[in-house]
Amino acid sequence: MSGFESYSLYNALLLHYNSDSYNAYKYHFKTRANRTSFEKRRDRYFFEKLGRRYDADSLKKFYTANILKEIKWVGSMTDDNYKELQSRLDSVTYRFKSDIKLLTDAEESFDKLCRCENGNNLMIDYLCSDKISIETVSIIDKLVGFINNLLPDLQDPLSFKCDKAMKASKYKYSLVDIDMKKMKEIVIKEFTF
Repeated sequence: MSGFESYSLYNALLLHYNSDSYNAYKYHFKTRANRTSFEKRRDRYFFEKLGRRYDADSLKKFYTANILKEIKWVGSMTDDNYKELQSRLDSVTYRFKSDIKLLTDAEESFDKLCRCENGNNLMIDYLCSDKISIETVSIIDKLVGFINNLLPDLQDPLSFKCDKAMKASKYKYSLVDIDMKKMKEIVIKEFTF
């Protein structure tokens, strides 16, 4: 992968996670980035280096892992965040089961978990306090699509909850290797038995 391709991928993912309207997966990671703007950048060395080190799929995960950690400049991005994301994805079924168990202990009704009551949502609150993982919220959003309905009703003066919820909503597009049928069965089993 060339440095420019790495830069284009970076731009698309940065836009994806920080813009309400742009969806990198829908538009196949196309942006208005051009070679002349890339050649003028002082940090193009980082893109060249990352382009040589990773293939396209690994680079998407690398950028995603760092952007989710709020690291936006390519020079500050580290392999540690990528390895952490990879380990979370390797154990996603176990983490999902334990997070669902935690949610069922707090609320028995799945419908209430997906609704906003008094400006709050238990799942988003747990996500903000790191009690459950972003993968769990993203998987549930991928199954039932509840986050877009929540956003207008969340009461959050600093928009911290809204930002976390939006990141989880955007993150669901990158979870392509997850067995959604298995996740759906886990949710049904925990909330019906």
